[in-house]
Amino acid sequence: MASDPRLLKTAGKIFRKAAYNPKTPIRSLRQHYDAVFAVKALPNNIDLRQEEIGTIAADLLVPELALGRRTILYAHGGWYSLGSRLASRNLCASLAHESATRLVIPEYRLAPEYPFPTALEDLYNSYAWILRQGTAPSEVVFAGDGSGAALAISLVHYLETKGVPRPAGVVAISPWVDLTCSGPSFSARKSGDPILSRDALVSLSHQYTYQSNFQNPHVSPIFGDFSLFPPLFVQYGTEEILRGDAARLAERARAAGVEVVEDAWDGMWHLFQAIDTLTPNAHLAVRKIGQWVRALRGER
Repeated sequence: MASDPRLLKTAGKIFRKAAYNPKTPIRSLRQHYDAVFAVKALPNNIDLRQEEIGTIAADLLVPELALGRRTILYAHGGWYSLGSRLASRNLCASLAHESATRLVIPEYRLAPEYPFPTALEDLYNSYAWILRQGTAPSEVVFAGDGSGAALAISLVHYLETKGVPRPAGVVAISPWVDLTCSGPSFSARKSGDPILSRDALVSLSHQYTYQSNFQNPHVSPIFGDFSLFPPLFVQYGTEEILRGDAARLAERARAAGVEVVEDAWDGMWHLFQAIDTLTPNAHLAVRKIGQWVRALRGER
């Protein structure tokens, strides 16, 4: 599908309130983000259960045809300062359904109130909680979008430092893996992405951690060691500013010998998968992720 300026314009109108603006109070920004992405009812007869993981809450989504105890640990996006379980439920319900897999969305704590490494530690504790339920690491897949995808990848690096078994695979949707924002796509694109800009991401990165920490692989996982990384699925739109980060991640992991699927969607913007009423590609893209997750266990 070629880029459709009308579709991008429509997406821009929908996502405008979800875009970061330093002049808007963080509480209002979070409300706007949730209002754009939240849905009143979950699709596909998904069972929603509320869980407590230490000091944070979490959603457990269980599809009708869930296979065994296989579980996706999903880190929602929002550039470390926005986003929530509520905003991610529609996308995550579709992902759980398409992969026939239980899915956990932790309400990890957000910056600037809780800067690095709080979110990463909350994700680590969520993984530990899943394992305590009797799920083997080989039955777990990490996934996330944007900053959440970076958290999922950083968590793998973090596990290696602790000697904790890695998951079976990682799904990275439009990953923001380099907080230095120095990739070519940041300077090459002056417009096109209806949600993100380099200025906004630079501002948000400083809310998450200090600049001298940007190349820490637990902050910007592109700088980590991928030699022992599990299979990786990277999906992104060609119209988003993070497409360069996604392509660099796939290239770096592939060079380290990782089994990588790089799935670029022509004409699509950041997180197009989250609002399936806007483009049929949203459902098709999530279905492709689900097929990959099932294939990790030899299913189709």
